[in-house]
Amino acid sequence: MPALTNEQLPLLAGALLRLRGLTLAAVFETTGIRPANLSAWLKGKPQVISTSRVAALMYHLGLQSGQLRADIVHTWANQGEWAHLRTVFTLLQDPVTPRCMFLNEHRGMSQTMFLLWGHAWVRLSITPAPMASDDLTALVRPDRVILLPVMLEGIPTQAVDETRSALLSLAEQGGQEIPCSELAHGFMQRLRDPGDKGDVATATDAIGWTLLEGTLRRAMQAGMSPAELAVRIDKFLL
Repeated sequence: MPALTNEQLPLLAGALLRLRGLTLAAVFETTGIRPANLSAWLKGKPQVISTSRVAALMYHLGLQSGQLRADIVHTWANQGEWAHLRTVFTLLQDPVTPRCMFLNEHRGMSQTMFLLWGHAWVRLSITPAPMASDDLTALVRPDRVILLPVMLEGIPTQAVDETRSALLSLAEQGGQEIPCSELAHGFMQRLRDPGDKGDVATATDAIGWTLLEGTLRRAMQAGMSPAELAVRIDKFLL
């Protein structure tokens, strides 16, 4: 995606501050940015924070190189207003893939959901729940929406691997099937992992799997079925 502009960075930072429930004083304790300077920068006044401190701030808020960090589980809370979510999803929208939403099929006044956003995981708490179920879907534009028969508040968020494993296991136990028109994100994730074979995954391997997944996805979006792709690969090997 194009690099965020100097005008977009304060908008994104302000939205993430509110979604994470952080105060200017709390940010000062971590980054050393004075609350008065941070407040002025968030309001669009340039040159009150150095470039290095802006980078440190965005990293603290969960961003690196303009994308959500994949080494943490992002924890956001939205108290009835969509403006902050809309800002984040608009500025970070393309070309992130996959996008997968995990929802509790029993909706209530307060709802916890998870979002797989590329390689990043987000825990999102919404109070109250949206009046129309398509509102959040329209903002995120997910490739998949997975309904789970359990409350998601107890899903662990201390480590990314724990979060991923818990959600994918629940999806499998619930009999979630991947439509033939769609790539199995969980399957591709397992292919990226070394597994029990003793293989060592390198940075080149990771890039290769990402390229393969993108190629398969584009082929299926163009109308090819997984069976057709398998036949073509078999013919190439033979």
